[in-house]
Amino acid sequence: MLETLLNKNQVLHSLQNLPEQISSEDLIEHILFMAQVQRGIQQANEGKVVTHEQLMKELADLRIQKQAERRAKVA
Repeated sequence: MLETLLNKNQVLHSLQNLPEQISSEDLIEHILFMAQVQRGIQQANEGKVVTHEQLMKELADLRIQKQAERRAKVA
């Protein structure tokens, strides 16, 4: 996977919305969130998207799979 580049001005602007004091963990989480959003925008621009219908089917299939796994553990 390619590295996601962030715009310095966007990062600085977003930091202005944070509290005056913030833990290093929260700061890192904030920057990682920004990178994930940017990555999602890049993927959407490249046409790497999943339709709502596809997502709902994948979630339903996953739910069925998890239920079957739980039943197998109980049996």
